[in-house]
Amino acid sequence: MKSKTIWGAVGQIKVLANGTECNNATSVTLPDVELPTAEIGGAGIMGKWNMPILGHVSPMSASIAVRAAGAAKQALAAPSVDLEVILGSSCRGSDGILYTAGTKFFLFGYLTKMTGGKGEPGSPREETFDYAIVRFREVVEGVETVLVDQIANVLKLGGVDYMADIRRIFG
Repeated sequence: MKSKTIWGAVGQIKVLANGTECNNATSVTLPDVELPTAEIGGAGIMGKWNMPILGHVSPMSASIAVRAAGAAKQALAAPSVDLEVILGSSCRGSDGILYTAGTKFFLFGYLTKMTGGKGEPGSPREETFDYAIVRFREVVEGVETVLVDQIANVLKLGGVDYMADIRRIFG
């Protein structure tokens, strides 16, 4: 019998920017991986459809929100940043046991916007750092599920390397 896992809410978050832990991270917006498409019609197919263009990935972005960055601001506000994001999620296994599962995200990109937040008595100040991402990797429970590296021409989704043929053809 195949094991079934039900993923629940994110319970813990850890963010490192250029190796510096950002203790006050409150949320992370991870990149969307989107392949541009071209509309294809005729040629013996019924109607039209949008065919992904292998070898191209739409621009990716990410955002980190922190409750007053403090000493980590120097790392978060660097012109280029290596980010590591670890999420711990509550899960329920098919045996009914509850446990925490981990997902790691590795991103490399460039600072595009820094929002200082709002200082208000009685309220925490939240700062936001936005990045243009050129490398995005996701590892779920030790298994690499996504790797997009726009500089190195790598696109691996679900264990399939979609750029292998292009790298072979073009060298």
